Amino acid sequence: MRMPDASCRDAPVFEGAGASRRPLLSGALKDRAAHLAGTLATTVCPTPIAEHGDASLVSGAAGLAVCSAQLARTRCDRQAADTALARLEDAIDVLGTQPLTSSFYAGFTGIAWAVDLVGRLLGTAGEDRNGDIDEALTKLLRKYPEQAPYDLIQGLTGLGAYALARWPRPGAAQCLLGVVEQFAQRARHDRDGVFWWSPPSWQGQRREVYLPGRVDLGVAHGIAAVIPFLARVHRLGLARQTVRPLLDGAVRWLLAHLVDTASGPTVPSFVADGVPPRPVRSAWCYGDPGVAAALLLAARDVGEPTWAAAATGLALRAAARPPDHAGVEDAGLCHGSAGLAHLFNRIYQMTAEPALADAARFWVERTLELCSAAAPGRDATRTDAAPPAWKGPGLLEGAAGVALALEAASTTVEPVWDQMLLVSTGIPGAQA
Repeated sequence: MRMPDASCRDAPVFEGAGASRRPLLSGALKDRAAHLAGTLATTVCPTPIAEHGDASLVSGAAGLAVCSAQLARTRCDRQAADTALARLEDAIDVLGTQPLTSSFYAGFTGIAWAVDLVGRLLGTAGEDRNGDIDEALTKLLRKYPEQAPYDLIQGLTGLGAYALARWPRPGAAQCLLGVVEQFAQRARHDRDGVFWWSPPSWQGQRREVYLPGRVDLGVAHGIAAVIPFLARVHRLGLARQTVRPLLDGAVRWLLAHLVDTASGPTVPSFVADGVPPRPVRSAWCYGDPGVAAALLLAARDVGEPTWAAAATGLALRAAARPPDHAGVEDAGLCHGSAGLAHLFNRIYQMTAEPALADAARFWVERTLELCSAAAPGRDATRTDAAPPAWKGPGLLEGAAGVALALEAASTTVEPVWDQMLLVSTGIPGAQA
């Protein structure tokens, strides 16, 4: 696969792109952020894929392709575009030769999503390469295992995120309807609304703590990601009689289980019998910033001002939280400083709240500080070295994700890559 004779100006304009975004950074801070984004994207190279076989979106070649393609788009950088295509072909080679799960973040669905996104970012999308994936997922959803996860990273929500990105292609609607049907079958109802249960078999080493299970409220593994997925499906006009009651019920359930604190209500990571809910760190995976972004996105898609007010309140309280209460230890997207910078920037773009812009800039500065002690090429084996600011080269916890967050902060080009986090769901060709 080779880069055709096309510039970044030939790439499509995505929904919400361009002039609708407000500049976040300026002056020296913008220059520093942009410089580090470029440095991370060009100098952090993965181990040859033949040696480790990681083609995944979360930490492997597919995610690195997305990173390079986004920078190629924002910078009109031909070399970054070539790198994106090379990494994408690495991932596709693994897809064709190794057995992979359907996981969005770790399996074949995420690689297919990257193929679509990279092609659109670079203006190289030609013949559809994912039709067989759509068909395979539609068949899988008809017999999706009852005990399989429903979350974004491993389960149904991730399959839904992939299908949203495929809209309006022919197979997208069937995949979306298949995911909705599974959510309808698995939904549980009580006086507070609708929720989905996480059995102890999904809890890994801590399963005994959560017997007989729990309700997860995070974006990575819980109902906070289901909410923006259902809202976008409703906006697209699919299965509204099924989708809207699930969506309304899920939002009611989430808001009914906020934990009161001295600084106002906050979102716990989970609700489980016999385990008192408690506040958690500020992050995308769990905590107020990620939930606020997901809820605000849903509110905008279905026109619910009360949801938007609740989401904005969560975000503003998180922005006002003392930094040492945020639980940030590294710079990664998932639960680090770059993730907070991007979330506050994303919510600022939707609300125009100055306090959220200030918070985003603060976490950009903190990211630069963390990364200054972990420059590419630093000897990580030294005992006197600072803790690493990222985990590997990958997208969710690694250097590529940090680069993407900094690039989004220093440019007004829409960061469409964050659709994988379900804090945006803009779809080319979708109708409002």
